[in-house]
Amino acid sequence: MAHATAEEHRHGRAREALAAALKARLRTEPLDRVTVTELTRDCGLTRQAFYYHFPDVRQLAVWVFETEVAGRVRAFASELGWADGLVRLMRYMRDNRSSTLGVLDGLGRSGLERFLFGQMRPITEAVMDREGGGPVRAQDRVLVVDFYTSAVLAVVLRWVADGMVEHPYRVVGDLEIMLHGAMRESVRRLDERAAPGRGQGRG
Repeated sequence: MAHATAEEHRHGRAREALAAALKARLRTEPLDRVTVTELTRDCGLTRQAFYYHFPDVRQLAVWVFETEVAGRVRAFASELGWADGLVRLMRYMRDNRSSTLGVLDGLGRSGLERFLFGQMRPITEAVMDREGGGPVRAQDRVLVVDFYTSAVLAVVLRWVADGMVEHPYRVVGDLEIMLHGAMRESVRRLDERAAPGRGQGRG
C-alpha cells in the first residue's frame, strides 16, 4: 500500500512538472508549436515519461485546464456560492491570460463549450436545489438545468471572445440581476403545467 502511494505521488509530481513546463511555454508560443521534446527537456523528464501520462501535448493542455480551471469552479461554487465561484474562475482565467488562451485555442470553441458546460452543469443544479429544489418531473429538471447552464456559459464565452476585458464582478453582477428569481419562477411554472388535471379538457 505504501509503495502504491509513493508511486502515485511520483506520477502526480511528473504531471505537475509537465503542466508547469507547458504553461511557461504558452507564455511565448501557441499551443500547436509546443513539442513533447521541448517540454520534457524543460522539466527533466523522458519522452517515455510524458507518453506514460498523456498521448500528446493537447491532452496535457486539457488536463491543465481541467485541474486548474474546472477544479476552481467546483471548489469555489461549493464554498462561496455560484456567483463568487464564477468571479474567481474568470479572474483566474484573466490573470493567466496567455496560458488560458493557449489552452482554449487548442480545445477549439466547440470543445471548450462542451467542456465548460459539463463542468458548470452540476453547479447550476446545486443552485437550483438551494433555490428551493427543481421541478417535480425529471425531464423538466433537465430542461431547467440545461437552459440556465447554457445561458451563463454563453455570457462567459462572449467575455472570453471579447478579450476578457470587462471586469468579472460586473459580468457576474449582470448575470445575478437577470437570474435572480428567474430559475425559481421557471420551476414554479413547469410544476404548474405538470400538475394533475392541468392541460386536460382542451380541444
